[in-house]
Amino acid sequence: MWIEWFVRCSTSISKWPLRLVCDECKRRRFILSFSPLLFINNRKIDKIVFNKYNWREHEENQWKDYRNKSHANSSLLASSIIGVLTTAAAAVFSWEHDGISDQELQEASSDDYLLKMSNAQVDETLTSFGWEKLLRKDHLMLFRKYDHELQVYSYKIFGTFNDISALVFFQVQLDLGYRMKWDDHALTLSVVDSHENTQSDIVHWVQKFPFPFNNRDYLYVRRYCLDMSRNTSPKIVIKCHSVNHPDVHDDKKCVRVNRYESSMVIQSKNKLDEKGMKFLLTYHEDAKASMPTSTYSYLAQSGIPNFVEKLHSAAKKLPKSKQYLSIESLPQCRFVDDISN
Repeated sequence: MWIEWFVRCSTSISKWPLRLVCDECKRRRFILSFSPLLFINNRKIDKIVFNKYNWREHEENQWKDYRNKSHANSSLLASSIIGVLTTAAAAVFSWEHDGISDQELQEASSDDYLLKMSNAQVDETLTSFGWEKLLRKDHLMLFRKYDHELQVYSYKIFGTFNDISALVFFQVQLDLGYRMKWDDHALTLSVVDSHENTQSDIVHWVQKFPFPFNNRDYLYVRRYCLDMSRNTSPKIVIKCHSVNHPDVHDDKKCVRVNRYESSMVIQSKNKLDEKGMKFLLTYHEDAKASMPTSTYSYLAQSGIPNFVEKLHSAAKKLPKSKQYLSIESLPQCRFVDDISN
């Protein structure tokens, strides 16, 4: 009987270190990797052989390790050089290849026929094309559609304001310094490079993201033009898409949004400098933020209308000291006429 009692006690005692280690692993999981050292009392030591230490073999092993490490370091250095060259090549920017072409501007204005419709007609048309309605107000409508190829949502925003002009609405977006005052989420906005021939700009934008996400930064090319080629009210077309530029490097504190594209059409009801305008914004982006679909829907339904209201309010409060843009200063769109016309 006492032998059986001794075996049971020995077994329970041998489990104490495991229990202590498992409790500690709730706070420090890496300790579990050292747990075999605590169970040496359960090992059989009769097969352990203490050989005489072989110094020659030790030196040969050291030399082999040195050669292997040298070869690994050389490969790592070569990989680093290749990586730097690849990054530098990717950062090369060309206005001809990376800028916004006339065709892109024309495609950006291809949905301007929707601005001629009533809200009910826009709702019916986009719904038939697979767009989902998220919000509908008298002066604002919001739709979205999942792009399976890009694996992101695309959004369409319609807005109507009768107390500001199309020219002022456009200028508020163009004035980056003024936006830094009314947009609380814009941490940095600056023009990195410009192209006079096309009147395009490279814009660097750092946007504040809610906790616990890191801030996002955007680097995109922006081009706009005035469309007066058709027998309708004058329109301003704005096109943006993300690019790489050698003057702007990745910031470790931010997450670079590499896929961003937007198209906006601003149409006046009468003249560009008279009150009364409509706009249509279509955009998509990959903000690299893992969120549930319901969270994205909530942010879209709340964040986008709030931003549009801020934009509207900023347009109404545009300082009189600001030098207003003139219609003559806007570049003309060079669109190709439809064959049917």
